[in-house]
Amino acid sequence: MSNYTAVEYQARDAVAWIHMNRPDSLNAFNEDLRRDLAAALRQAADDDAIKVVVLAANGRAFCAGADLLEDNSPDKSDVTQQLLESYKPILDTIQNMPKPVIGVAPGVAAGVGASVLMSCDQVVMAEESRIYMAFSHIGLVPDGGATWLLFQTLGYHRAFALITEGGSISAQECLALGLARTVVPQDQTEQAAADIAATLCERSAIATAEAKALLRQAATASYDEIFQAEAIVQKRCLQSDESREAIARFKNKGK
Repeated sequence: MSNYTAVEYQARDAVAWIHMNRPDSLNAFNEDLRRDLAAALRQAADDDAIKVVVLAANGRAFCAGADLLEDNSPDKSDVTQQLLESYKPILDTIQNMPKPVIGVAPGVAAGVGASVLMSCDQVVMAEESRIYMAFSHIGLVPDGGATWLLFQTLGYHRAFALITEGGSISAQECLALGLARTVVPQDQTEQAAADIAATLCERSAIATAEAKALLRQAATASYDEIFQAEAIVQKRCLQSDESREAIARFKNKGK
């Protein structure tokens, strides 16, 4: 257990469990949460004993976005600097660390909290949870990369309607759209994440990391670029001890 103010961190069975821990504020981002979440994610990324990261939240919400009651909230500080220096490192670490990150939403993910959830590699949502684009209700545009993330999944017209009308996407809609891996009752969300994490821990860490990198690259690369990247990566995977041992086990099954 690590000592953080606004998150809880625990490593068990090769899985790092990170819980955002501001339940009274619906886990809205203040300075403490931005700092602690960035540090906790880096800790998990740098720990060779960790194979999977689970990003969850205490209380009834995943994250309500930025805490507008904070003394240095966006209307009182340089929001551009805050987004680039405080939020982007969080999102970059989730997207770029070689380990899979499973997001667990017990309730609403709003504002930049929705960006954090959508940036995860797998998402478990409670039946009553939703992704909420609240920005237009307070005269703002999405941030945290939400415009790009929503465009990739919804396409221009549906993303435009969601953003400008300040709408939400239910858990079941997220499941149908591919934004969520599974939807379960709220009291089963962390067990569902643990089951996914256990499966991923059984797989080759090298292959999982390479698959994540290829899929992230695929969002902006051409078919030919990905084909070439796969060919290079496949050779690297085949040369790994994990792959050799797995292939040997597969061959021995038939004997």
